[in-house]
Amino acid sequence: MQKYQKYYENYSAFAPFKFLMDSFFERSRTGKLSLLNRQKDYAALHTEPERFALHRTLNELVTRSQKEWASYDYGSGYFYQSCEQIGLRGLRATGLRVQHMDLLERVKGKTVLEIGCNSGFLSLAMAPVAKHVVGFDINPVLIEVAHKVADFLGITNADLSVVSFEDYQAAQASSGDEGAKFDVVLSFANHSTYDGNTEQSVDDFFRKCASLTKPGGTLIFESHPPEHEGDGLPGVVETIERYFDIHERKVLEYGTFLDTGRTFIVATLKASA
Repeated sequence: MQKYQKYYENYSAFAPFKFLMDSFFERSRTGKLSLLNRQKDYAALHTEPERFALHRTLNELVTRSQKEWASYDYGSGYFYQSCEQIGLRGLRATGLRVQHMDLLERVKGKTVLEIGCNSGFLSLAMAPVAKHVVGFDINPVLIEVAHKVADFLGITNADLSVVSFEDYQAAQASSGDEGAKFDVVLSFANHSTYDGNTEQSVDDFFRKCASLTKPGGTLIFESHPPEHEGDGLPGVVETIERYFDIHERKVLEYGTFLDTGRTFIVATLKASA
């Protein structure tokens, strides 16, 4: 937020108390958690000048995104995803997601596509073991965040770009990658969106996922939270089964209220798809 930017110019011992105090007056659960995350992250930066400089840059980008991106703020004023390597907490802990979905083992040595990668922290967490990771999001500032963090971590096998899923294959064609397919396609709560920016039907979405998956390749799916997915989940699963054979399905029970209760599916592309 703009009002916090001054605390990132020079380290302030008062700032963590300010973030904590503001959290007491924040009404939304996500907003409160974001302020508490900011408070903990900032407090740990007093002996980390390189990280402090990076956090300053990232906070500038978050502030810019709030000004320029007139859509749903998934991070509630801070970050939706965490990046443990740089001491940054998010509403959802990337490390826990990777662990509970066994992602490192599932993508090891493989080409990976992440649909709607947000700030790219999940893609960057997989990159060290994957052959190559491609991620994209429609928010250009979040992709700029991803590039800054990738540079800081020295990650070179992750291509993160600005594009919608509706336009992704056209973007492939214009870049000379038309027809490129992946060993693993990640669909993490992107078959529909809170912000209404998804213009395609659920069937269109998963048909496109299938078209981007190599023969014998894998779809890894995470649903929205139960309160958002509602009664529509059976229809979503039925649509997945038109194009993929499901061989693992479970309800995730870990992390915060934004993590627990989501349905997790691993499926293999049908030979007929």
